[in-house]
Amino acid sequence: MGDVNVNSTVKGILWDLDGTLVDSLPELHDGVFRLAQAHGLKEPTIQDTAAMIGRGVRTLVERFKRFTGYEGDSDALVEELVGYWAETHGEKTAFFPGVMEGIRALREKGIKMALVTNKLRHLTLDFLKAKDIEDLFDGVVCVDDCPNPKPAADMVLEACRQLGLDTSEVIMVGDSRNDALSARAANVTACLVETGYNEGVSISEWAREAGFTHVYPSGKKVCDLLLAGRLK
Repeated sequence: MGDVNVNSTVKGILWDLDGTLVDSLPELHDGVFRLAQAHGLKEPTIQDTAAMIGRGVRTLVERFKRFTGYEGDSDALVEELVGYWAETHGEKTAFFPGVMEGIRALREKGIKMALVTNKLRHLTLDFLKAKDIEDLFDGVVCVDDCPNPKPAADMVLEACRQLGLDTSEVIMVGDSRNDALSARAANVTACLVETGYNEGVSISEWAREAGFTHVYPSGKKVCDLLLAGRLK
């Protein structure tokens, strides 16, 4: 993607949540750690939890089972883990510096915003309400809203529908291969940020190997470049 005129080319931004807008690793780890303790299992470090993140809670639980050797029911583990997370109401999750200010500035220029997250809808809406940022997003698409979550195209296409924009008019900002691959599948430009988890692998390293060229230090940097009309 060449130089971007923020007033014409980019009319909407699709944002991932965990690892892109917020550092949720402490909160995610807290739930995973409590799950291991509750079942007398090997307790993961925060780095172990980071490597489990990606593709939604069900994939995380399967990775948790492989890590701990637990052979119990996956659905029951998902329910238990989600319960632990729900108790925190985002208290251990922090916004990355400057990114929300950047979103507000872009909204003032008429850019629409959508949240596209593999987090469950009720957890996502609870978080948005707890942080008082519900009004910043014109669309919200969660993992249980579409038949096929990221890395499939479904969630990205649904977000475009909610914004009323063509795929050529939006960019997808995310921290993981799932964000990149879902954007590619939907024919949307992916802008990847280095603040997240990407299943324990550097997003910059993965992006080079997978043919993605738009990698930035943070969501704030993406906002700053868009506001200056210099996103490349």
